[in-house]
Amino acid sequence: MALISRLGPLAVASALLALAGCARSDPRLEKLSEGIALDSVLRVMEADSATRTDAFLMNGRMINALYFARPGATDSADRTDRKMSPVVLVDGKVVGWGWEKWDSIAAANAITVVPADKK
Repeated sequence: MALISRLGPLAVASALLALAGCARSDPRLEKLSEGIALDSVLRVMEADSATRTDAFLMNGRMINALYFARPGATDSADRTDRKMSPVVLVDGKVVGWGWEKWDSIAAANAITVVPADKK
């Protein structure tokens, strides 16, 4: 009984840390490199295609934002823009990934994206 009471808080804390650590990250993004082409992105992201693709022609350059559902995403709530992982290509080559990068590129090119949740 004493062992259970000592392990209880530890088990709860461990579970919460595990959930917090994986809730917003996508480990596949860490395997990407700037300059790779779309076919390599699809291979790294372990997908036949992006969940959604946005394309913009800005100042003679093609900008594509590819949105990938995060691992374990099972319902439509997990597939809203801000819960997916964006990968940004310019003229067919990766220039960055993640929301910080996509927000920056979008702002620099006057592209409207879904705003981040305000907390």
